[in-house]
Amino acid sequence: MVKLFELIKRKDGITHEEFARYWEEKHGPLVARIVPGLKRYVQHHPVKLSVGGEPPIDGIAELSYDTLKDWRMSADWLRGEGGKELLEDAKNFVDRSKLVVLVCEEKVIKA
Repeated sequence: MVKLFELIKRKDGITHEEFARYWEEKHGPLVARIVPGLKRYVQHHPVKLSVGGEPPIDGIAELSYDTLKDWRMSADWLRGEGGKELLEDAKNFVDRSKLVVLVCEEKVIKA
């Protein structure tokens, strides 16, 4: 399994709550509906603890693919005409200048 992780920071001018609601209710369903080759999509929303202050990021998106080939096809799609709607929608809540993206091959140690 190949996974893409995006460490996401909200854009200036919106609260964390506004970010989380938009991501879960609008952008998340869009990702699940239109990204080709996507096997699984999970949003990780940081828990704000009573100690430690504001989390350094607002969320982690985890996109899973069966193979590296599937991920590459999806990445090509995102850079092309098909991905325009998704990238435009992300402008509503994501600070792309602070986005960190990792593509990883999963190695299961305990299942």
